[in-house]
Amino acid sequence: MNIYALAVGVVSAVVVILLFKAWGLEQTKWAYPVLLAEFPVNYWIFAVYGSDSAALLRELVVSLAFLAVAYIAYKVKSLVTLLMLAFAYIMHAAYDFSHNFFFVNAGAPTWWPEFCASVDVLIGAYIAYLAFSFRKKSVVT
Repeated sequence: MNIYALAVGVVSAVVVILLFKAWGLEQTKWAYPVLLAEFPVNYWIFAVYGSDSAALLRELVVSLAFLAVAYIAYKVKSLVTLLMLAFAYIMHAAYDFSHNFFFVNAGAPTWWPEFCASVDVLIGAYIAYLAFSFRKKSVVT
């Protein structure tokens, strides 16, 4: 396990969350879904970089699930979609860690799973927190 990649991922996730909060992006319906939709694109780029068309095709197929959740979360802002979004981030972290068990993407850096998974887990946990905060606000008002 690459502890440095893990640490940089944690710092990156905290910075993203703080910037989204400071810039008001957290209140938009598109910020976190767009971020989730961007994660699979990195694997596409890695496959193109590694000149691996088989990996690119597999990455495109797997990414459909994440893109679908991101699209639904963008279209409908509710407790259920926030929870779906949080779950998708956590599942992307699981995908990062188990990626090489399914297939190898020759262009992906060896440190990528730890980095991306730590970002995914922290942002997913934060979105779950937001979802339950959203639920409390909805119940109170």
